[in-house]
Amino acid sequence: MKLLKSAALFLFPATLSASANAEYLINLADFPDWFQQSMARETSVETSGKMVIERLNVDAQVKGKPVLQDSGSTDVWYYTMDIGSDSPVECYAFLEFDGAANSLHAIVEHSLGGAEQINGKALSGRFTLGLDMGMVGDTPYLQLDTLYNLGEGGEKVAGVLKGLSGQTEQSLQICVHNEMGYQQAFFDVFSSFVQAFTANDQQPELYEATYRMTINGIPVGYSQEKHTIDQDGDIATVLRDAMITPVDQVAVSRSDSQTLEWSRPDGSLINAREYTIENGQLASQFAISSAEDAWQVTGQMQGKEVSATLEYNSWLLSSFGNYTETALLLASDAPSADYHIWLSDADPTSALPVTFTKIDELPDANLQFDLGPLTLKYLATENGSFEKGSIAQGGAVLILEKVYSKGQPVMP
Repeated sequence: MKLLKSAALFLFPATLSASANAEYLINLADFPDWFQQSMARETSVETSGKMVIERLNVDAQVKGKPVLQDSGSTDVWYYTMDIGSDSPVECYAFLEFDGAANSLHAIVEHSLGGAEQINGKALSGRFTLGLDMGMVGDTPYLQLDTLYNLGEGGEKVAGVLKGLSGQTEQSLQICVHNEMGYQQAFFDVFSSFVQAFTANDQQPELYEATYRMTINGIPVGYSQEKHTIDQDGDIATVLRDAMITPVDQVAVSRSDSQTLEWSRPDGSLINAREYTIENGQLASQFAISSAEDAWQVTGQMQGKEVSATLEYNSWLLSSFGNYTETALLLASDAPSADYHIWLSDADPTSALPVTFTKIDELPDANLQFDLGPLTLKYLATENGSFEKGSIAQGGAVLILEKVYSKGQPVMP
């Protein structure tokens, strides 16, 4: 259950259907009529063209007439897409990247610098206009829209830079559009671009799910998990988190994390390795495995080396194990169940006790998860899968809600 790590990120921070419109953080009704009219402009993208990237097994028709502008790097492909407006959509495919959140922010910064050069005016103001999370097929995406000003006084001009990013099986796709309006046209081109990279994907997953994360109603990111069974019957799990969180009207905090975890069919952990990138920097990197009847942890946090032997040397609950144990608890007469987990965001050098407790006082939650000061209430089905949950901390409420799933967890 990816929820455990997502909730921990919320508690221990280091600092649906597809939609074309981000959740705006600024009230557009407060802007002049000309601005609102420009933001409402739309067009239908009828043109398309062939895009071929042999290295990524891409051979597809893509909306907006893709034109390869730069393939000087063997790990980056840069295209422009004509949608019939004044500015083309620009799309990138990366083999090496920091993640959907950090890389999207980096491309937005790069594009703002390009706007300064093209207009011959310095950036004089910027605001986070909107954020969103959604799905293109089974691929989650993040959206970051930025309102900006160039120049001063009577020479000042305003612009809107829209950005979307999605991480597929092998690569990361990012598209930006530096023009007011055309939200649907931009999304349609991005969606077509992403689908070109997923058309030939083989998806042998036993179970996969994606959760939308919101904080106080603002969509800030997603959690994604994929579980497969290897030839020995063990479970290979890939977990990804991507978050863009507003800090103020201008700044946003970015976080991407990925975990590769191996576990047994009974839900016990075999080993795991993970990393987290925050605001463009490697924040942590860890590996845990069992050797000589003890759990060994190695890695680094904020540039400092970490090496520890856990005092606890017994059974650890894996991410996939959350399903099996939740299903067992729901099917039993027991009111609760206790386990130990390893959660680096909370404490990489310890195995932490956790308790799952049945609850019935809430219509949209039947279980409660307690880890130290963290209390998470969530709704689980009889096969152990997680539907939605929430956690309150201070004046903020983090909500996770499943927006996509395929397959189902193995029943115990």
